[in-house]
Amino acid sequence: MSEVDSGPGVPLAAEVAAQAVRRLTSAILDARARGVSNPDVSEKISALADRLEAVAAHPHECVTGEIGTQVGVLERSPVSGPKNPVAVPLRFERCEDGSSLAHAEFPRQYQGPPGIVHGGISGLVLDVAMAVANRTAGPAGMTAEMTLRYLRPTPLHTEVTVRGRHLRAEGRKVWSQGTFEVDGEPTVVCDALFITKEHVQ
Repeated sequence: MSEVDSGPGVPLAAEVAAQAVRRLTSAILDARARGVSNPDVSEKISALADRLEAVAAHPHECVTGEIGTQVGVLERSPVSGPKNPVAVPLRFERCEDGSSLAHAEFPRQYQGPPGIVHGGISGLVLDVAMAVANRTAGPAGMTAEMTLRYLRPTPLHTEVTVRGRHLRAEGRKVWSQGTFEVDGEPTVVCDALFITKEHVQ
């Protein structure tokens, strides 16, 4: 298997900061669950956000700088981006059979019903898993349709195996499948149709 690279030259400081924000998010949710309130900490977090916003680039500048490049998309992916605090982040590997594979444990910020991963998060992650598999076979394409089947709950704080498979291509259409598995049993199955810009050979 080969690991899917998120791009060359990813600044370590940005990854460390993103990971710290993930930890902070989990800690805030866990503290609230225990009824713990710390106004002093809240004020410090708010002050830090003010400092960063004062020097941050305008959102339009960020988007303009990333147009036509794949690196920016991967670095800031809400699923696998090491620089995106929203991401888990997942590290996808390309398997010998062309499928994509990743392992993850979802903390409380991805919760839907108590103790269970939100179904929308499952769809988001599987969309990326299938796109990675498609990219191995040819163009990834844009998602046109997804059908999700929730077979059983996906628990938080438990290792989840994420798989994406390229099934077949015809013209500009690409069919794929993605799965969540826990202890070898599927919890979510997704069938999807992607559309490419050009015909797939």
